[in-house]
This record gives sequence, structure tokens and C-alpha cells, in this order.
Amino acid sequence: MSQWEVFVTDLAELAEGRDLELTIRTLEPGIHKYTYKRAKVRVSAKTDALPDGLQVRFGRGQLAPQRYSLKLLEEVDRLPPKYR
Repeated sequence: MSQWEVFVTDLAELAEGRDLELTIRTLEPGIHKYTYKRAKVRVSAKTDALPDGLQVRFGRGQLAPQRYSLKLLEEVDRLPPKYR
């Protein structure tokens, strides 16, 4: 189970039952902790519904009281092909 974090302005941005494209960052210990990824994900308000955990923060870093679960569907590569 991986742990992820996302910054949002409103919890309504985390709509359930849809595939979302979010910028998430890992909370796993080690050299890659806090590494950001752009990814297509599925989110659930039930903490045990999906394989990974999701911690939510608001714009100024305030931690949301509710935890979510997350399934990483695919990473989105935002670099133009000439830079890959």
C-alpha cells in the first residue's frame, strides 16, 4: 500500500466514480519522498476501497480531516516528445 498526497482547493474536486487527472506526490520514505507525478487516478472516500492511501491538503497546506483511498490508473507524461 503506497501513500499519496494531493493539494486541492475544495473536496468536491475529488469526485468519486470518475477517472481524474491529478498531480499527486508520494509520501513513501526514501530518496523519492515528496516526488510529484501527474496521473490518472480513481478516488474513493472509503479508506479501504482502493489499494493506496490518499491524504488531502488545502491550498495553504491545511490537512483535510478525511482520508481517502486511491488507485493509480496510469501516469501522464506531460513532456513534449522532443524532450523525452
